Amino acid sequence: MLVLKGIAASPGVAIGPAVLMPGEKFALTRQYVDAAQIPAEIEKLNSAMQKTLEELDECEQKVLTELGAEYANLMSTHKLILQDPALRESVCKKIQGEYLSAQAALFITLQELAAGFDKIKDPFFKERRNDIFDVGKRLVNNLDGGKREFLASIQKNSLLVAHNLYPSDTINLQENQVIGFCTDVGGKTSHTALLAQSLNLPAVVGLSTASKEVRAGDTLIIDGENGLLVINPDRYTLANYRKIQREIKKTESLLKTINHLPVVTQDGRRVKLYVNYDPRTDNKENKRLITDGLGLLRTEFLFMNTPVPPTEEEQYQIYLSVFKRFDMRPATIRLADLGADKMPDFPLDEFDQDDNPFMGCRGIRLFLKNPELLFTQLRAIVRTACAVPAQVRIMIPMVSSVEEVRHVRKAFNQVLAEFEQQGKKPINKIALGAMIEVPAAAIALDGMIGELDFISIGTNDLIQYLIAVDRVNQEVAHMYDSCHPAVGRTLSHIIQTAHNRGKEVSICGELASDTRMLALLLGLGVDALSVTPRMYLRVKNVIRNSNFEQCSDLAQAALLMGSSEEIRNLIEQNDKHEDS
Repeated sequence: MLVLKGIAASPGVAIGPAVLMPGEKFALTRQYVDAAQIPAEIEKLNSAMQKTLEELDECEQKVLTELGAEYANLMSTHKLILQDPALRESVCKKIQGEYLSAQAALFITLQELAAGFDKIKDPFFKERRNDIFDVGKRLVNNLDGGKREFLASIQKNSLLVAHNLYPSDTINLQENQVIGFCTDVGGKTSHTALLAQSLNLPAVVGLSTASKEVRAGDTLIIDGENGLLVINPDRYTLANYRKIQREIKKTESLLKTINHLPVVTQDGRRVKLYVNYDPRTDNKENKRLITDGLGLLRTEFLFMNTPVPPTEEEQYQIYLSVFKRFDMRPATIRLADLGADKMPDFPLDEFDQDDNPFMGCRGIRLFLKNPELLFTQLRAIVRTACAVPAQVRIMIPMVSSVEEVRHVRKAFNQVLAEFEQQGKKPINKIALGAMIEVPAAAIALDGMIGELDFISIGTNDLIQYLIAVDRVNQEVAHMYDSCHPAVGRTLSHIIQTAHNRGKEVSICGELASDTRMLALLLGLGVDALSVTPRMYLRVKNVIRNSNFEQCSDLAQAALLMGSSEEIRNLIEQNDKHEDS
């Protein structure tokens, strides 16, 4: 038996025989053609592009029928990539100028396009390179005559092992009897992971060597709950996981029955439960969730992959649809957290590329240096709040000082005054808050809390900066530790400081979706959590089965402990007690 640790991309447990995805044919060598063959290569490229477009049309219709319009937009994105004139122009230029075959010219062009995404550390944007290669793989296949037969050859329920898996492959897994998959590469924000969650396919990604360790026919357990791949499990492990499988199935069915129930602990503690929302990946299942509102709308996507900044009108239309989606419930919009690994394509007035961008000009620092971006976004939000009776909350990212908060407050008041001069004002008061993710802001929160209406803790960056660990650096990523004593003590300090001034504290980082850590977070006194839609009912269920007084005792005990191991053991013991 061998156990590999990866990233839990889609929850659930799948057990079955392994099938291995054949190696990618993308490792193409430079093949050259004679000058006389160039017209034929160009014609072959045109035919392959037309065939690929027809396939994407078919796939888009299939996704539309099975998953809804939101996911069909993914295929629309692939069609835009295929129809980008720059793609065809670059490939033709390489065929005609360098005498490359159509396949080789296409491969080199795709590598050039993807190189820009390789420089980005943010996992969400880094994963977008997969979309480029997904389209490219279809094109190469059609250049080779179209022989996509592998998935169709699977004859029984199986677990797919691949080095990488593209979204268009993922959508076809279930009809080809694939009941779970794992990959060497990938992250939890990839389109492949999001599709797997929507299709309820257990998945683990980022396993590094799975495709080398597994042989066809091996018995596998894909543990999408804990990010584990078990190869050829012993009898005890297999029996234990079959039991877990039955319990998960039973729990998933029961979870749907609590959707309409309040989020309250057994001893009456009310906790607000929001969702992190991305309008590009919304779906029917998400819309059925009865939530307390929107806890985090990341707006960077509006500023990426565009040659010019989004206009007030463009942003207004997006915010209008978001506010309508959440009706009268609170909707939190985070000002664009640009900079570092999320640099827009358009030029900025005052920006020099830093050697250490994560510590440099990003978040609100970048907006204050480029005030037209800040004012445009604030005007779009305020304009929307004047149009619909939403409970709008604006959140400032990467705050490190009270001066930054005051600058944004001043700009916000200036925008409000402009609208008042036009005879307009928000239907409901707009709340202005900050994301606390920099240790300096956490420690000095008492100095800025009076300027804020609420705060939300961004645990991903806060933990990273507290422990000085880059989560995407494979040399130190294992040191990223949410059980570190500094984490609990810092969270406690933030919550107590805000509560002393009567301000609400929510947590919107990944920690909020980690059901094992909920007892600690509840015990520390957090008022609200914002979680991914997929984890919403699970988190709700854990809260409803928790006792706040017992959580408080656990949190107080954890705050007195001096090591991660002690705190982790305490949390594990609590989990066992809850399960017994």
